[in-house]
Amino acid sequence: MATSGEMVAAIADLFDVNAVTVESIDRSLSAAGLRRKGGRGRSALHMTGSDIVSLTFALILGTGMKDAPEKVGKVSRMPRLHASVQWRPDPETPLFALAEQVEQYQEYPAATAGLGVFPGGAALAAAGTLGEGVAALVDTMAAGEFRSLDDVALNLQMSSVGPSARLAYATRAGVLRVHYETTGPEAERPVFERRFKLDESLLRRLAGIIATR
Repeated sequence: MATSGEMVAAIADLFDVNAVTVESIDRSLSAAGLRRKGGRGRSALHMTGSDIVSLTFALILGTGMKDAPEKVGKVSRMPRLHASVQWRPDPETPLFALAEQVEQYQEYPAATAGLGVFPGGAALAAAGTLGEGVAALVDTMAAGEFRSLDDVALNLQMSSVGPSARLAYATRAGVLRVHYETTGPEAERPVFERRFKLDESLLRRLAGIIATR
């Protein structure tokens, strides 16, 4: 399991960013409560999905030390609006394509669906925010509960409008879809929309960092 220092070094290498820069961002996230304080020596905490997801969001968003807490907070605290499942997708369609398809099959509320075919799916569907949901998937991967890339595909698309995000988690049994969005007075409508896209390969890299170090 990785300590905060090991996590910082691994993330700096993964994103090809100066480790000192990543460390300063990590410290600002910790001070803002977006990453647990790590301690030192034998008392050092082992990092979890929540810790590494916050730091990853900061790098993806291109933040600096000063604006990282605000920008990461807006994204990671994006509330879940709804979660649904689509069963029995076309078995001939590649999983990555299923994850990207928009509603082409009848949807059922995730709360009443059997989510055992989705490792970590119950935790994902129950998570109240985007950060908690992605962290649940990373923790599940780190625990070795995911199988090969041929068996699962994940697609997370985020937009600066709202902000909002849609996460699709596809297996051969179906697709679990979760929609997150900040609404009401706190919603933002920027002049220019920025979009970000992640897939399971990055989440597996993050899981590998906290699982093996």
